[in-house]
Amino acid sequence: MNLIIGLNKDMDKAMEIVHDYLPNKRVSIDNNLYGSRCFIDVNLEGKKSAAYKEFYNNMARAVLDIILKIYSEDIINRSLYIYRDDLKTSEKKEIAKISKEVLLDRKNFLTEKEYIYMEIKDYLMNNSIMLIDGFIRFRLEGLDFLIDLAIEKGIDEFTVEKEYREFIKILQYFVESQEPKYDLVNLVFEDMNYKLLDNEGNTIDKDFFSEIITEIDNANISKDDILISTLIVIAPKRIILHLDEKFKNEDVIKVIANIFQ
Repeated sequence: MNLIIGLNKDMDKAMEIVHDYLPNKRVSIDNNLYGSRCFIDVNLEGKKSAAYKEFYNNMARAVLDIILKIYSEDIINRSLYIYRDDLKTSEKKEIAKISKEVLLDRKNFLTEKEYIYMEIKDYLMNNSIMLIDGFIRFRLEGLDFLIDLAIEKGIDEFTVEKEYREFIKILQYFVESQEPKYDLVNLVFEDMNYKLLDNEGNTIDKDFFSEIITEIDNANISKDDILISTLIVIAPKRIILHLDEKFKNEDVIKVIANIFQ
């Protein structure tokens, strides 16, 4: 049983993907170059029905991976540059990067990817040669919809990140516009609580700001909000974080690190 997969870019990466999906010793994989086009020749020895079924399943998965990892970036870029005149060039580049990451995340778009996988498998079972770029352009109906979903999610994530960066800039402005009340603050995390110490190890009252918070809206203010607000008010020149490994990726740590760079 023999299948030939043709593509017009990234032969080495495509070969790596095919080998990952077809580690069986009874499958031989070869490649040839004709002009600007590469051909991957995959041959299955034997005629057992179980091997036959597994072969097509793996080949379809490999082709899907080639499309997502090698061809999707160009499709995403083309779609953004043609249809999104409302975005700046720099924004399109960032959104394209995010969209591809979203697309390649195996947790995303499972139904849409399965539909495309079935389209690929059906084609392979009825044709011994597939030219991937031509197949994408003329036969793969579900890909455009999947790309649109990835771009939409990419734009959403970009917008959230952009708003976050603007929010951080505002908080940085508040810090920079006032005189520091402490040269150094030690922020010590203990379990789910924290304490603030000055450079001599004396406790800094972290509750003076909480009284104001309580008057505003106690139900919507968290400990993290109070901590960040307190640090902004006292505006230390330096902050040293004391925390276990498990805390280092907490959102509050990232926000503090971004504000007090």
